[in-house]
Amino acid sequence: MLKLFTLIFWLVVHPVHVTLLSIEYSGEKRLFEAFLRIYYDDYMLDYKLLTGNEWKFNINGNKEEAIIYLTGYLKERVQLKSGKASFDLIINDINLSDNELNIYMQFKSDGKSKGFTVRNSILADIYNDQSNLLIFRYEDFEEGVKLTPEKREHEFDIKKSLIN
Repeated sequence: MLKLFTLIFWLVVHPVHVTLLSIEYSGEKRLFEAFLRIYYDDYMLDYKLLTGNEWKFNINGNKEEAIIYLTGYLKERVQLKSGKASFDLIINDINLSDNELNIYMQFKSDGKSKGFTVRNSILADIYNDQSNLLIFRYEDFEEGVKLTPEKREHEFDIKKSLIN
């Protein structure tokens, strides 16, 4: 019983440092659709670290202003590349519920490459135990990886995976 209480207490006191990023190619739209979930309070800490400014947005207020700030932040923290070419990030929508910030985005791409690199350095400069979970889908290819402060990017070799 004491072990159970200790475990529950530790989980409540110790915050979880995790984000979830899902990226999927849409051949029909000729772009990558992406979804990112991050805890709002963690985002605010990382935003302040990146910019040196404290900024809080009102999701029910000026959503366009919030998207502008988030776009600048995410262009520094999340990239999708093929070779040396980086794809432009566009935020379509955002919402905040129970301290979870959900961001719906797109990366414009012709999708012709068979190798992509995703970089996610969100919160990697703040928490040593940060886990940035990433799911990448391209046609029949799907792979999930965990990015950390030590491993901030992952290369997906679509061509090699489709041959095997």
